[in-house]
Amino acid sequence: MIDPKRLPIIVLGAERSGTSVVAEMVHRWGAYAGPSEKLHKADAHAPRGYWEFLPLWDLLAELGDFDAGATWWDHDFQQRMEQKAIDPVFRKKAVALMAEMSTESPWFWKDPALSHFLPFWKQIWGTAIYIITVRNPFDTAVSWQKFIMPSNMKTCISFVAMNLLRWQHMMMQILQHTEDAQHRLFLGYEDIMRQPRAQAERLARFLNFKFGTRVSPIQEMVDAVEPGLWRNDCGIPFEQVTEATVEQKALYTFARRKIENPFEPFDVAEYPLPPGYLEFLNIQEALLKAYRKLEHR
Repeated sequence: MIDPKRLPIIVLGAERSGTSVVAEMVHRWGAYAGPSEKLHKADAHAPRGYWEFLPLWDLLAELGDFDAGATWWDHDFQQRMEQKAIDPVFRKKAVALMAEMSTESPWFWKDPALSHFLPFWKQIWGTAIYIITVRNPFDTAVSWQKFIMPSNMKTCISFVAMNLLRWQHMMMQILQHTEDAQHRLFLGYEDIMRQPRAQAERLARFLNFKFGTRVSPIQEMVDAVEPGLWRNDCGIPFEQVTEATVEQKALYTFARRKIENPFEPFDVAEYPLPPGYLEFLNIQEALLKAYRKLEHR
């Protein structure tokens, strides 16, 4: 059996894809998220909390050189993360951060941004247990639109198509970098909302088997799910979304299959991003920074 003090549980998914509710379910199962004062506080976008360890984000921002104007959409970002994993300064910081999570119980990290940094962290934590969320990408894109847009811009500009590029990029990173993982579980957000008990039991069985435990607080895990917080259910099957590309639709179909068969082989070449996608995503980042500055004047 796995030593629960050694292996991390990593909750992955694109932004607004259900990672927060899954993280709370993992916490209620019995995994440690970090001291409450170091967790991202709840707000209107996540009333039950984000379950994100703030020192982790601080290190991610440092790794990404964001203060210097870099973005994780840069062409060489993944290669830079691989190189930083062998930098003794960053390795020391990463190992120290993981040491903060060492307790007698299993522990977990959740942050959608981790999808960009897996080439770094996989060299630090080695084997990990991955729990990956899958949600209708159109609902994810609409939800992210509401999350990121300044209040005075929400009705006059749409980033939905860009957000679908964002989702595609992040999901491909997740699938590519967990392809060699022995321990992975895919959970559908809609399945959790519609069948919380069945999905809580499925998650508990997975974790119990990995850690050799038998008793799970299923009702407490179910109570983490508030169907009323499913606020972006557009009711449109993703194959009918006009803003989505053929490749995005195929990728979502594949990701849904992963829920039943997490070890179905993934071939990144089957889901190419369109030419110029990095330019569009970097333009979006620049526009959002400009909008936020205007909003705070």
